[in-house]
Amino acid sequence: MASVNVAPLIIRAFHAIFQQVMEGAGGEWWMKGGRGSTKSSFISICIVLLVITFPWANAVVVRRFGNTLRDSVYSQILWAISELGLGSYFKATASPMQITYKPTGQRIVFRGMDDPLKAKGVKFEKGYCAIIWFEELDQFANWEVIRSALKSFKRGGSVFWTFYSYNPPKTLWSWVNRQALEMGRKPGCVVNHSTYLDVMEAGHADWLGDPFIEDAEWLRDTNEQAYRWEMLGEITGTGGNVFDNIIDRPVTDAEIATFERPRNGVDWGWFPDPWRFVRGEYQPGAKRLILFDEHSANRTLPEDTGKVIVDALTYPDKPGDEPRFHRQRIWYDDTPDGKAQGAVYRRKLGLDARPAAKGGMRELSYQMLAGLREIVIDPVRCPLTFEEFKLKEYDKDRDGNWIEGIPDGNDHSIDAVRYMMMKDFRRAA
Repeated sequence: MASVNVAPLIIRAFHAIFQQVMEGAGGEWWMKGGRGSTKSSFISICIVLLVITFPWANAVVVRRFGNTLRDSVYSQILWAISELGLGSYFKATASPMQITYKPTGQRIVFRGMDDPLKAKGVKFEKGYCAIIWFEELDQFANWEVIRSALKSFKRGGSVFWTFYSYNPPKTLWSWVNRQALEMGRKPGCVVNHSTYLDVMEAGHADWLGDPFIEDAEWLRDTNEQAYRWEMLGEITGTGGNVFDNIIDRPVTDAEIATFERPRNGVDWGWFPDPWRFVRGEYQPGAKRLILFDEHSANRTLPEDTGKVIVDALTYPDKPGDEPRFHRQRIWYDDTPDGKAQGAVYRRKLGLDARPAAKGGMRELSYQMLAGLREIVIDPVRCPLTFEEFKLKEYDKDRDGNWIEGIPDGNDHSIDAVRYMMMKDFRRAA
């Protein structure tokens, strides 16, 4: 077989991923972004090259609905084969919908998840299903459907390549946006975000064409929010977000070592509501709150949750020092039950735990949090806190219009943060 030059077909934003894919160790690639980012073209090239490189590797390409396969992923794989100059090595059939690598008999098959029996009935004469691609992932009902399919496909081998591709829905409430946060913490999974601007930057504006670029620029100039969602793949929200001041970034150990105004909050819970402990740093001059640590538990007694706090507050002052306990103040819910649990913290564990005077402050404390210039949250250190703040939306009336009230629920970290900041807010009110 003649050598294949892949470089002209892949933008620079995907070069590192391509190297990872072709190393042969398998992995997962969660690829999201805006329209025109060429992520689907990139995945199709990877699949074709994996099949011809590894003689035991077959592929399954999946969409939610079978009637969308032919004009999307099936055509996309055929495009990749043609662009790679490998047309004579493959045989394509529409019924059954599959593409066969003629030298070995390996196959690329296409399945719609609207027919579970067909999805489960994928068999290969040579090798096993080593490559799986879920295209338009956001169209699937939930992550449980994907997990079930993976259990069916990932059999008979030890090395697997799994690709997920989609354009993010507007709201973080969407299961696929929430799952992206989880995949970012999963070992062996690479989460990549790409846009048409990466294609432009790579010098391949011709791949998009003038009409595409002109439409994108017109949308940018006339409807910025729609542009950010459609073209940049940003999660712009539905317009009812309580907090528009969330900054998603890492908070390093070196940065934490400089903090001078620590804040600690506890929201009591047993089951199903969790106990939640959140740590932060308040910088009043900059109107900035930085949240960098969280702990959560269910069905855990105060003696044991208190030990979690002791452990969290035991750390060295600087690298090389012995860890020591830092007796920082902890604020908690001032209900009778909360006060009883706080007494356990003080009496048995020596914690400086105080009830936050939250009476009549729910709405105002939300407003004051929303009024800060920045609430910085490290989504790796504080995934539950990040999700709650990003998800929180105002109430709607019966006609679907936003109203001023903020509904209860999914707010355990937010409550812990409100308690830690209550004294500051009362002083400023």
